[in-house]
Amino acid sequence: DPMHRNAVLLANDAMEAYNEPIPNNIPPEKRLPLVQAKLERFMSHFGDKIQILDLKSGGAVIKDRKTFITRYSCVFRESGSKLKGSVNKRFYFDAPGKRATYCLDFEVHDSLVTATPGTPPDGKLGVRDPRTEHLAVLYEEKGGKITRMWLRPDSEKLGLDPTAGDSVLVRTDAYKAFAAKIAECKGGAAGEFIFHNYHDTPSV
Repeated sequence: DPMHRNAVLLANDAMEAYNEPIPNNIPPEKRLPLVQAKLERFMSHFGDKIQILDLKSGGAVIKDRKTFITRYSCVFRESGSKLKGSVNKRFYFDAPGKRATYCLDFEVHDSLVTATPGTPPDGKLGVRDPRTEHLAVLYEEKGGKITRMWLRPDSEKLGLDPTAGDSVLVRTDAYKAFAAKIAECKGGAAGEFIFHNYHDTPSV
């Protein structure tokens, strides 16, 4: 179905909204409507029951849409114009008909600002310094929306290694753990994938 928005299209569109720069040096009354508009564009790609889960423990990092909105309004408000998410490598697991599709991205987030650990996600009790975060993220698409995301720190920085293609990655613990999660969700094998290494693309 050419109209079907699979996990790849949704992850791309969500990242495009995430990367819209919001200047830091304008007054709050001008900035907050920009944050709100960016948040609405970003959220339009996620389902009503969106959750972010920790791959290893299975625990909810973000348990529901309300918390999700709170977290990202803080990220967009506090990170400002330098916030940038990049995808370095991607595995796409397609599915026929209306079945769920999955997209596993190795991402880098630059100038990310979030609430101080152990405080509310809105950042009202303080925020961390801007940081760079290396993540592997599995996106699940159902019914044309992202319904769940699983996170694992890319502590090995596999995403940054231009020589690590799919033949290298499929042997890593990170990939095996994600493939097991996809298989569990599908009730069978993870299945065939399409791999893209964005390091192959010369940057202009």
